Amino acid sequence: MATTRKPTRARAAAARKVGTEDLEAGAGLLDAAGTAARETVALAAQGAADVTRGADQLRTSQALDDLSGVAARRGVRQAAAGVVTVDAAEDAAAVAALMAAVTVDDLDRGMLLASLSGQLRVASDVVGLMGMPVLSDFLSVKGRQLRGLGVNEIGRAMAAAALAQGMGSMAERLGALGMAELAEGLQEIEVADALQDARDDAAAAGVRTAAAGVAELSAARAEAGATRQLAGAAVVMVAQGAEEVGAAEGVEAALPKRKTSKARSARKG
Repeated sequence: MATTRKPTRARAAAARKVGTEDLEAGAGLLDAAGTAARETVALAAQGAADVTRGADQLRTSQALDDLSGVAARRGVRQAAAGVVTVDAAEDAAAVAALMAAVTVDDLDRGMLLASLSGQLRVASDVVGLMGMPVLSDFLSVKGRQLRGLGVNEIGRAMAAAALAQGMGSMAERLGALGMAELAEGLQEIEVADALQDARDDAAAAGVRTAAAGVAELSAARAEAGATRQLAGAAVVMVAQGAEEVGAAEGVEAALPKRKTSKARSARKG
């Protein structure tokens, strides 16, 4: 009878030890599964944040593209208006130059007529002294007529000179305005180019960030699967260990208890 109890108690103790080890291993696996689950949640949150940030960057890229188009169109319009204004300034300058040339011709003709008028008046005086009053009066009248024509020519020349000067001043102002418009248009086009560069950078960054987010979400899904498997293995191991410990306790409870040393001594006496 004594020979059969010892192996039974030994087996129960061994089963308890194995069950305890399985419980500890299962608890370790559960801790590892919890850590992996927290890391998976963090990775999934990071992936979702990256996908959202990538989408925001892509929307920013679209907005920059719209702004670039607006700036480019405005720049083209301003540059075209500047070219038209510069052309108008050149036309005004050409008219001013032509009027200045006409002014010189009118002035020369007026001075010539004035000179002829003076000569006729002198001739009229000389003919009068010679006793030819009719011819003297005729020459005097013609001299006065030539003098009037000369004054008119000189007056036209002065008016044309003033107009030419005004046209020249207007041509200068138009030229300055046209060059300013052209410079503003070119500046707007440069701004449009810069916005397009920023658009490209934002689009590239958005694609990279969104791709990284998708990869992180995919990795999180894979880790979630591995975590579930790890948790399942931990639960199985804990259940197995609990079953083994419970079986060992049941076996130990079923075994007859050992007698104490005092009872043995009393029996001997």
